Amino acid sequence: SFSVMENLIVISPRVLGRMKNMSDDDRRLILDTFVSDEVLHLPRRQELSPIQELIYMMFRDAVMRESFRHQPVGSCAMIS
Repeated sequence: SFSVMENLIVISPRVLGRMKNMSDDDRRLILDTFVSDEVLHLPRRQELSPIQELIYMMFRDAVMRESFRHQPVGSCAMIS
């Protein structure tokens, strides 16, 4: 079955700016992992290395914080 996250997701220029020193492949992998984990709730297409996992967790945390800050009043948070 197809399951989609229903809350607002904010990936701000500030969050993306943190990724500017990463390779294109690493940026794609981090974003693909985020979409798989948080939006579509599908298994990851590729396993992350330990350093990529750390970077991913920092990216995810920043996106969750930005998204929470921009949630309309009264909506639930995206905590999983």
